[in-house]
Amino acid sequence: MDDVKDSVRINRRQLLLASMGLAAGLGVGEMALGQDCEAKKGTVRDRLWLFASPANADYPYHQRRSLMTPAEGAFYLDVPNILMIQNHTKWGEFVSPLSQYAIALRPLKRVVWSLVGSSGYTTPEYRAEVMEMAKHTPNFTGLYMDDFFFTGKKREREGRQAALTLDELKGIREQAQGPGKKLDIWVTFYTDLLALPLGDYLKLIDVLTLWTWRSEDLQHLESNFRKTEQLPSHLRKTLGCYFFDFTKREPLPIPQMKLQCEAGLEWLRQGKIEGIVFLSNSEEDLGFESVEWTRKWIRKVGNIKL
Repeated sequence: MDDVKDSVRINRRQLLLASMGLAAGLGVGEMALGQDCEAKKGTVRDRLWLFASPANADYPYHQRRSLMTPAEGAFYLDVPNILMIQNHTKWGEFVSPLSQYAIALRPLKRVVWSLVGSSGYTTPEYRAEVMEMAKHTPNFTGLYMDDFFFTGKKREREGRQAALTLDELKGIREQAQGPGKKLDIWVTFYTDLLALPLGDYLKLIDVLTLWTWRSEDLQHLESNFRKTEQLPSHLRKTLGCYFFDFTKREPLPIPQMKLQCEAGLEWLRQGKIEGIVFLSNSEEDLGFESVEWTRKWIRKVGNIKL
């Protein structure tokens, strides 16, 4: 019986040590208790984010089942920050009460939750629930707007520029920057948007995430990034990196994965961007080489000091 007790004590001690190691690896430290969420100068890992959706949300594109949840995706990549993006389809959706999903995210350092989800999905009720949750959850630091700006046929069909009017976005900003906790407003910004007159909207946004939708356009990544430097100067920038080409419906080739990661690292070091974002958890458990290469790259560069 004593041997069993000793064994239990040893196993518990091993579990505690493993948990401490995980926290250190994710760079969360005291943030597991929801303390001190502001971005600070530190390591490369501290500036890495996962763009996460409900498990299996991308099934229509690769026709393969994914079981990876957002929290598991952050753990697997070994990144401390996460963007939670609503996906309002039969393949995956964050269902109210949203605060229950936030429990699994408590060990992470910074969480940003989408007010506008994939394909521009949003409703007043959904936005109100997100705002309430974000204002009262310690490690929530911002609000995200995915597929917010309209292009091409959708822009013509809708007869407007974005998922929300300027007045609606102004109201959201007043709440986000009002009394109490301040929340940044993030937006997805595809390279196709660079030529559009969006200045009035961009004045109301804090963080822009630059995405190259078609992998063949990554050859223009540097020149497109230079164009973002002509946008309103207050905008802080992050670089979005896909694991999967959703137009070709195939994993990103390693040379292109390396190109965007190395560009992001250089811009981080130069202070031109404040983060790198990887998309998404629904590609992480499918055996894609682009994911495994990135995991190794993060282990290699994660502890580099900025």
